[in-house]
Amino acid sequence: MNSFQLLIEALAVRFLHITHYELDYRWQQSQRTLRHSVLWFVQQGSFQLEINQVSFRCKEGHILILPGDCVISSHAISDQIKLVSINFDAHISFVSHQSWAQLLNVPLLLEGDSIPIQSILTEMLGHARDTAPFVYLLQQSCLLRILYELLRKGITDDTSGAYSQLDKRIHMIIHYLHAHPNRMPEMKELAELVQLSESHVRKLFIKQTGQAPLHFVHHIKIEQAKKQLASTVKAISQISYELGIDNANYFSRLFKAKTGLTPLQYRQQYGLWLNE
Repeated sequence: MNSFQLLIEALAVRFLHITHYELDYRWQQSQRTLRHSVLWFVQQGSFQLEINQVSFRCKEGHILILPGDCVISSHAISDQIKLVSINFDAHISFVSHQSWAQLLNVPLLLEGDSIPIQSILTEMLGHARDTAPFVYLLQQSCLLRILYELLRKGITDDTSGAYSQLDKRIHMIIHYLHAHPNRMPEMKELAELVQLSESHVRKLFIKQTGQAPLHFVHHIKIEQAKKQLASTVKAISQISYELGIDNANYFSRLFKAKTGLTPLQYRQQYGLWLNE
């Protein structure tokens, strides 16, 4: 598993609601802070949009990704505007301090003509007023399909620009952890790797990820453990050892502290079972 794949697999997405808006020349909003991530698809008209003080001229066919906590201002240019708006929550579990869109280097504006999402939006809008509880599963799956298309188009095969918002020294540590999965590095080792003092490494991690360095390392180890627990039948003690944790009891306590489940409970819920 490479670093980019780890970020994608740690991306948690939750659909909230979808709304179709018909607006006129009077539409405007100023310095609005978004509580959730929002996707807009412009069906008709044009408007000026500012996202965190960066301006965009939006028109028919454009797709906009508005990350949670961003500040937006907008005003109509055309007499009529029609747009579809999807509200959703999204975050990357072990780097929740930063926007998922920034970490994955998702463009804020894309041309919709080259991304096949209109049929998906039509399907979602057709169920927008459906109150059946299982419709949420349909809407969630449609949202994931849209994000798949956006990421595939926006990032293509070049993942070198992904997670560009992270400091290059954090990149180095992530790559090191993947290259040496059987290592559980101490602070001294991390500091030597990036050629900083231990106190500077600690400050860098808290600023960039909102976590102390070893907590960040633990999160990555837990993500690696989840994959092995769900996709292999290796003994838990073996998984612990392969991740650089010699004490399987400590590994189990750490896993439960991060996930709320013991490794065995996680495997029972998400792992292979036909060969039991």
